[in-house]
Amino acid sequence: MVNGDNCGSAVHATLIGRTTMAVFYDSHCHMMNLAHPNLTVMIKRTFKEAMPKKLVDYFATVSTWPLVLKFLLWLLLFLPLLVFLTLVVFVGLILILLFIIPLTKGTLTGKFREKVANVMNLLAVMETDIGDCLIQLEEELIKKYKKEGGLTLYGDSGKQVYDNIVMTPLIMDFGLKNYQNSNSPYKVRWKPVVAQVEDLCLGIRDYYLHRESYITSTGSPPLFEIHPFLGINTRNYQLKSFSPDEGFPSFLENLLQKNFCEFENDVTPEMRHRKLSEHNWRTFNGNIESLGSYAFAGIKVYPPLGFNPWPEDGDGYKDDEEIERELEKVRYLYAFCIQHNIPLTAHCNPNGFLVDKKYSKFASPAKWAKVLAQQEFKQLRLNLAHFGGAERDDWRDQIADLVLKYDNVYTDISYQGVDKKIYVKLKRFLDSKGADRQRLLEKIIFGTDFMINLQDIATYGTYLQYFGETSELTLEEKELLCHKNAMKYLFLA
Repeated sequence: MVNGDNCGSAVHATLIGRTTMAVFYDSHCHMMNLAHPNLTVMIKRTFKEAMPKKLVDYFATVSTWPLVLKFLLWLLLFLPLLVFLTLVVFVGLILILLFIIPLTKGTLTGKFREKVANVMNLLAVMETDIGDCLIQLEEELIKKYKKEGGLTLYGDSGKQVYDNIVMTPLIMDFGLKNYQNSNSPYKVRWKPVVAQVEDLCLGIRDYYLHRESYITSTGSPPLFEIHPFLGINTRNYQLKSFSPDEGFPSFLENLLQKNFCEFENDVTPEMRHRKLSEHNWRTFNGNIESLGSYAFAGIKVYPPLGFNPWPEDGDGYKDDEEIERELEKVRYLYAFCIQHNIPLTAHCNPNGFLVDKKYSKFASPAKWAKVLAQQEFKQLRLNLAHFGGAERDDWRDQIADLVLKYDNVYTDISYQGVDKKIYVKLKRFLDSKGADRQRLLEKIIFGTDFMINLQDIATYGTYLQYFGETSELTLEEKELLCHKNAMKYLFLA
């Protein structure tokens, strides 16, 4: 792992035509397994929202009928209708594929197969031990960049080669509430974030302990330096000032103090980076109670899972008292982050792990605008992740305004890089900013959104390759995104 006070001299980077720029930063990625997400909740929500409300209500009514009546209804109505619709769809597909658009038949089949292959690849990765996943990523990159000697970025002024990558796996608090509303015989009553933290920390430990058994180049230092972000959903905690019958088992104050209390003493970026890098993952005993400050580099919040950046009337709370309690908790979180200079990454994209439709607006940059408008929270070190998403130009514009207005607000382009064309769109957007172009460019961070991005791209290395080879950004601009800007956000630089 990287040690030393000078972050820039901590790695061996080879630069042709330029001065060394130190490590490469992937500031937005995930390491999770199939046990972590609330899959049943998301499937149920998707099913409900895909159907008209009247039809959903009808099915709910039918579900209360006796079994004999249900069977008769199936025989008399649904079975013939299903057969008819199946025949119509089948014949329609044959006509379209074989007669109407024969020239595109192979293309459509290929795209379908590619999408299925990507989904299967994602599931395989999520089924893999996290430690072994990290080892396989290193094996892939060693093979991919064998001739260059490391991850390579290209530009007109030369190229830069990195043999050290800082990853910040973002933990997501999938804690499940309101399970009583489920009609299933067996219910998912909790998804404790503790289990995900344990799995990730054990995976990081095993990567460092066992990589040399698989990496043939013995004696080489680990490619990855890993600094996870702790996932927090304030809805799942209470403050000590609340009455004891609130129903939440854990205190937000305890969680933050335990994992970040010493951050307040860091006065330089070098000090913060050194202390994070000195954390010895190889000795982790599997008990998260043994973790203290500097196991986590920051905090991740995920509004589509219920975290509300700024609770207010109209957000679905039962009364003003509940709004005030939730508001008090987020205020405490922001104040603590500012006092201890903790980077906070927030999902800021309408897509993702949305478990309830009412949560979709929580991810809007408009919510964060209300947070930052408060005088006491203007210095919040915040990354509005995904730059609004590839399809939400309005969100991207709002995020850009916030990034330009507030000194410590950043954004990242994670997931968007699954498509090479995104860099064309990014350059066009930057060019449209005129005098603000450079200032905006200095607030954008590179991220992959691995492993979620495997839905639309084959491998981690392919995503990095698209970024390294694009001609839409200069080498200097790429260095800003993957090093300088990340350093500013992560380590106070």
